[in-house]
Amino acid sequence: MEMLTKLEELILLSVWRLKENAYGTTIFRHIQSVTEKKLSLGGVYFPLDRLTKQGYLRAYYGSATEERKGLSKRYYQLTEKGSEALNDAKRVQDIMWSGYAGTALSPEESR
Repeated sequence: MEMLTKLEELILLSVWRLKENAYGTTIFRHIQSVTEKKLSLGGVYFPLDRLTKQGYLRAYYGSATEERKGLSKRYYQLTEKGSEALNDAKRVQDIMWSGYAGTALSPEESR
């Protein structure tokens, strides 16, 4: 099983949540709003390309628009492989978080 980075996981989840409105800027804004962290737009586009090349996402172009001066948006869609990767990530996190009550373990308990 190949593990996703936290940013890759957030990107895949954003694409899933945004559905047909998942393109670079909306994905970037969604992650920023949820995490309340300052990101760079380029910091999202690079992993988007990598996730597409690895088969976790499918990229396609929409229609050209006047507001974009004739350019079309590149949209993203979660693939079956991407969905499986998210399921794996959730399963691992559920196991790792199981029993955590929000308190630190003493040194004896952590052994």
